[in-house]
Amino acid sequence: MTDLKKGTAYEYRTRTGNTVSGWMDFRTDDGGAFKAVIYPDSQSADYTGWSKLATKAYELNKDTALFISMGDLVDNGQDEYQWQAWMRSMKGIMDTIPGAVMMGNHEDYSLDWKMAKPDRYLAHFHLPNNGDADYKDHFYSFDWGDVHFTILDTQLNELKEWYPDLFEREKKWAADDLARTDKKWKVVLMHKDPLQYAFAGREGREEGFSPEGQEFMPVFDASHVDLVLSAHLHTYRDRGRIYDFRRAETAPYYIITGVAGDVRYPGLWKAHSLDIYFAPQPETDNYLVMEAGEDALVVTGYTSDGQEMHKSVIRK
Repeated sequence: MTDLKKGTAYEYRTRTGNTVSGWMDFRTDDGGAFKAVIYPDSQSADYTGWSKLATKAYELNKDTALFISMGDLVDNGQDEYQWQAWMRSMKGIMDTIPGAVMMGNHEDYSLDWKMAKPDRYLAHFHLPNNGDADYKDHFYSFDWGDVHFTILDTQLNELKEWYPDLFEREKKWAADDLARTDKKWKVVLMHKDPLQYAFAGREGREEGFSPEGQEFMPVFDASHVDLVLSAHLHTYRDRGRIYDFRRAETAPYYIITGVAGDVRYPGLWKAHSLDIYFAPQPETDNYLVMEAGEDALVVTGYTSDGQEMHKSVIRK
């Protein structure tokens, strides 16, 4: 849809052959304060729990302007049954408010669990065409209110067979995209987490920063990003401000969003030295709400039944 007017209510319906939907409505951005519901990884064996969480979060936040899904929407990216289960769960939500989605590593699995191009993800979503022309729907940006959202594809290893220069092209685009915006707030959305967590109770990985973090965090520093939201590890943690890979007073603020599906990793991760808060263990499903105002970005984490867990406030 193009040429829509600011702060305006619209009605629409869809047609497939001779089948026509009922009328549905939505409202465009009015440029002011707004609220967004954020869903962490929803990949599941049974999407019933995800469906309940998605619906509950929306029912408790009917004034939300848009939703954000943080990648790994489904467990197997080439399984159309799972995509249909995910879509059914979003009925009454995604037909009423716009959504920002991003690719997770599970979108890149074939039916025999090998790496594959994310054909079904790319077929189901048509996203703002303002990224690299060779990587359509892999990364993009958009504005809502006084917030500029930059959405990344973090599949460094999964897609290198087909897109060997993905990260170099994407880093250049991201730096240019973040430099161009005149919005007050800059928010980056990325599936894989910039931090690396050590395993609890066994060897094999040390605390530090992930390859994706090492690639992109210097870009965020140089671009004066305000907030970075990530996912992938199925744990909800507030890490506060980080600059040049260490704690800082003025720097991008990092939050990993948790888990919204039924794939959980109880007790897998040790605490990171940069963690300010992490959800009670063992973790259950959660979602987040971001409120964007003139003076602050407020991100609040909730359990699946709507109980508040933690609030992060970003000011500048």
